Amino acid sequence: MVEPEPVAEAAAVRAESEAATDVEATPEESGPVTEATPASAAVDATEPEDPAPAPTGMPIEFPPGVNLITISGTVAPGERRAYVFDALADVQYTFTLGAPAGVWLNAGLGEDVAGLPGERPRRASLVLPASATRLLEVVSTAEQPADYEITATVRSLDLGPPSGPVIYLTFDDGPHPVHTAEVLDLLRRYGARATFFVVGRMVERFPHLFNRILLEGHTVANHTWNHENLTKLSGEAIDRTLERTQEILGANATTCMRPPYGALDDLARQRAEEHGLDVIMWSASANDWLDLTPDTIAGRIVAGAVDGGVILMHDGGGDRSRTVQGLDLALQQVSDQGMRFEPICTR
Repeated sequence: MVEPEPVAEAAAVRAESEAATDVEATPEESGPVTEATPASAAVDATEPEDPAPAPTGMPIEFPPGVNLITISGTVAPGERRAYVFDALADVQYTFTLGAPAGVWLNAGLGEDVAGLPGERPRRASLVLPASATRLLEVVSTAEQPADYEITATVRSLDLGPPSGPVIYLTFDDGPHPVHTAEVLDLLRRYGARATFFVVGRMVERFPHLFNRILLEGHTVANHTWNHENLTKLSGEAIDRTLERTQEILGANATTCMRPPYGALDDLARQRAEEHGLDVIMWSASANDWLDLTPDTIAGRIVAGAVDGGVILMHDGGGDRSRTVQGLDLALQQVSDQGMRFEPICTR
């Protein structure tokens, strides 16, 4: 136990300190001034601080020549599953999490974290100016144990812009309570990004799926409020359906529109342009609204997978289970051909 300082001695110390502070010596009166260094400061000056402890967790490693890996696991309520990876300088790392509600990424990666108001991030990208070991956590606030899957991609910026054919996958009529989630699972597994042309009333009904589309790095565009045939509407009705849909997309809306059924006349095109919307059609269609087998749908997707190709598919509007199966088969066939799958519409 430290003894309390005697009052008289403390007062003397304070008086001496105040005198030294309040009296300014003139040059004639002052001699060489030496400033006492507290013992603690002297120690700090000579002894380096202990380095911060290195993060610990399960290692994430990219085998030579492999730029996409998946990591699966299960996280308990309140648990934090930690991963570490050695991030090289000037290399882009992207992590996308597939998990139920209440499970999210605690990335601390800084540069590009996908999040929405009231939502935790599920996608993050990182580029460091110097190599360092970084921590990535899967955090659960869910009430039950939850399975998750992380897709991790790596790309060297030293190689310049990404090369190889660029294919644009597009999906109409969602979000659907079953098939949109299945499509998102596949896109994440293959490291593909897409544009979803969503129906406004479906966004209103299934906002959690709309949010998941955005959180996993995809973009959204206008497909009208109620999947109307624009060639059968008045100019005022076209305005209403486009405006209402843009409003529900909010800040996440792109400047793209796709007319339902591909039906477009001069009036509809004019009204879209007045709303600042570019009409986006397609160069190849899976024809997945027809009675086709998954193999046939896959063949049509593969045939359309040429540089700059825009492929039309559907994640809503009916039973799209064969679309999901066909997409899986197609991505298996083209995944090792150096193709990149990017959104056709960006904000």
